[in-house]
Amino acid sequence: MTHRIASLDLLRGAAAFAVAIPHYAMTAPGDHALAETVSILGVEIFFVLSGYVLAPQILLVAGAPNKLANFRIFLVRRWMRTVPPYLIALVIVAITTHQLVTADFVRYALYVQNFAHQANTQDFFAIAWSLSVEEWFYLTFPPVLLLFAATARGRPPPALLAALTFIAVISALRFLFADWSHWGEQVRRIVIFRMDAIAWGFALHLATSRITVTTPVKPAMALAAASGIAVGLTLRLAETSEVWIEVAFHLYASALGAAAIVLAGALRKQIEIRPWLTQISFFLGRISYSTYLFHLIVLSALSRMDVAYGPAGFGLYLTVTCLVTWLMAEGLERPILSSRPKYRLPVEG
Repeated sequence: MTHRIASLDLLRGAAAFAVAIPHYAMTAPGDHALAETVSILGVEIFFVLSGYVLAPQILLVAGAPNKLANFRIFLVRRWMRTVPPYLIALVIVAITTHQLVTADFVRYALYVQNFAHQANTQDFFAIAWSLSVEEWFYLTFPPVLLLFAATARGRPPPALLAALTFIAVISALRFLFADWSHWGEQVRRIVIFRMDAIAWGFALHLATSRITVTTPVKPAMALAAASGIAVGLTLRLAETSEVWIEVAFHLYASALGAAAIVLAGALRKQIEIRPWLTQISFFLGRISYSTYLFHLIVLSALSRMDVAYGPAGFGLYLTVTCLVTWLMAEGLERPILSSRPKYRLPVEG
């Protein structure tokens, strides 16, 4: 369960920097529509990738005789992975913005600031919205799968039926109850309207688990087409609030993530036969979560130091971000990950 795939780590790192680099670009004067678009789609790739890589663990929980015990272990493992770095970043931002121990801080700490609507009066840690989506998916989707595993029989398989039902319910909630007049804040960043993005990754794992793609040509073409559509339509949202594009976003953004994952799978062997590229991929994968959490803190610190915008400033930003996130990954995350509980597997006799 802990085996890492270099090509997926490379994609994870690329998605993290697809958020971090545009945020640096947005500090420069001028039109930021393209930078914001890349950042938005980078988060969407994260969502689908999260569901994809967590699928084997969730399926293990559903297939084990001691399902509830393994579900508790799943939650503990996820919380040990995600919560400590998140709280450190949250405290740092709260201190620098004078929001420590406010009601907004508590809502961030409990991942409820954007559960059904934007509840905070000061959105001082804006990137936390996507992390709340992730945490609530961990809590809500496995029980749905456990229910279907216990009651559903035949075709389609219970896991696929659970995923499609979950996606349908979230999509219905979004379509019926979302505030489409404020799509960015009240739809795209709201937990109960966005958890289906991660479920699409789970469904992708089910669909591709028995398929081996040996050549990257077709996945690369699919990714190019998905990227063109996703960037074009999301850029259009920067200019206008056409509801049909907002409604379609959740489909084409997930399709972009799926195409990127399929291409990463097709490139797996090509990356693994190159040790230097494998090591870079593993490094980017290890620092990806902390990069997402801490890049704005680094950017704010450099801004306070009056670091000039430009190639030198960008190089310094990337260097400091990589250094800070590597220290977090090695000094905090690695010891915690090594101490996580293991799943209770049946003893073969």
